[in-house]
Amino acid sequence: MRFGMLLIRLMLGLTFIIHGSQKVFSGFGEPMHMMQGLGLPAFLGILLALFEFIGGILIILGILTNYIALGFIVIMLGALFTVHLSQGYMASEFVITLLIMSIAVATSYNWKKFFQFY
Repeated sequence: MRFGMLLIRLMLGLTFIIHGSQKVFSGFGEPMHMMQGLGLPAFLGILLALFEFIGGILIILGILTNYIALGFIVIMLGALFTVHLSQGYMASEFVITLLIMSIAVATSYNWKKFFQFY
């Protein structure tokens, strides 16, 4: 079980690092424009890109794993319902897969430890 979850964490983290780095290293223009197009403040695009990039690194390292996975769940639900779902399953399957992977990571760790802050 632990090895399987490690593989999921590694792939999930790598995917978010790659997608986040594209947004971060291109100057945040695309995510800011996307957020404005959704009627949201542009700075949320910067937060999104940074969370994807840094969160991907942290989830690979196993740091704050539950919190990062919950953030990924929120991001994937947002992507699914604002963009991908209206385009059908084939356009949504990657987002759904990342969502399910994030749920698996978030629910596989000790919930008692999850609510402890130290």
